[in-house]
Amino acid sequence: MVEFIDCGTVSIQYDTTGRATISFVVVTDNDRLSGRYTSLSFGGINFIGAIMSAVQRPIIGSSDGEGTAWFEWQMTLQGVGN
Repeated sequence: MVEFIDCGTVSIQYDTTGRATISFVVVTDNDRLSGRYTSLSFGGINFIGAIMSAVQRPIIGSSDGEGTAWFEWQMTLQGVGN
């Protein structure tokens, strides 16, 4: 099983209270995620929070003809960084 965060999709925004909203895409060759993605580290900052949304989409044309296909998950985490 292969699963990774597409680094080019990472977006981090802070509100005035310091809460972070982190959006990113996870790419996997399975229709389920193995990672929890509630504790992440970007740029030396550790973020801890809760997944607020997770939307799965198949990657069109990724099937190898034997049932293996790739999926992307659009994830949004809200939390704090330290």
